[in-house]
Amino acid sequence: MSLNNIINYLKYYFTAKTAHGVHSPFVYKFITELLESYNNDYYQFKELDEVRKSLLKNNSIIEITDFGAGSKIFKDNKRKISDIAKHGISKKKYSELYFKMVNFTNSKFILELGTSVGLNTLYLSKANSGSTIYTIEGCAELAKFAGNLFKEQKAENIFLVNDTFEKALPTRLKEIPQLDFLYVDGNHNYRSTINYFNLGLEKKHHHSVFVFDDINWNEEMQKAWQEIKDHPEVTISLDLFYVGIIFFRKEQQQKEHFVLKY
Repeated sequence: MSLNNIINYLKYYFTAKTAHGVHSPFVYKFITELLESYNNDYYQFKELDEVRKSLLKNNSIIEITDFGAGSKIFKDNKRKISDIAKHGISKKKYSELYFKMVNFTNSKFILELGTSVGLNTLYLSKANSGSTIYTIEGCAELAKFAGNLFKEQKAENIFLVNDTFEKALPTRLKEIPQLDFLYVDGNHNYRSTINYFNLGLEKKHHHSVFVFDDINWNEEMQKAWQEIKDHPEVTISLDLFYVGIIFFRKEQQQKEHFVLKY
């Protein structure tokens, strides 16, 4: 972590709130039911833990084609699946949070930018068997690996697209009636992130939720996050430091931004 990131994290740590410091009923419910609830009653979590363990033991090597801002961890494009699972995908608590968010929002049409090895996609898939997950991955080798994983897990509600986000996203958005849940994890730069956000706006509704990973990845992502949460159609934003979440709830009379401990 760079010095700038350390300073930013310390600012976050000492200003972030828990449920006791929040007066919004909606955000209070979100915190108590999702962020502060470590409910292990979901049987899917045990199944997905086993998938994660198997990925962490997988020493097969694939060659990565990176279309984004690159990696802060990996210096070589040839990488072990185990290393990607350890350093290049969502940590367990975030994947479980996204699972619970799909339940919380009853999301049916879900779009993920950045499939990677496919584990996070499985969390989204298994959260709601009645949902449809569209996931886009630019790297052919990663897409191939993830596709095989989906078949092994019998995740029939996942539709994987191997293409760049810029080419595939507009097409997918035309095909879906609405966008309930958008998860963006890739191309960590200002221009691309704002473009994905603006495209997503075309199919969002007032109960949609957009999630942006790595909002403190660099100054460009910090700038993009600031612009996104300031957008006039965004009514609530949640800053978890590594992840930013936005809502468009019309019930919200006044725009509010929250920095929350997680």
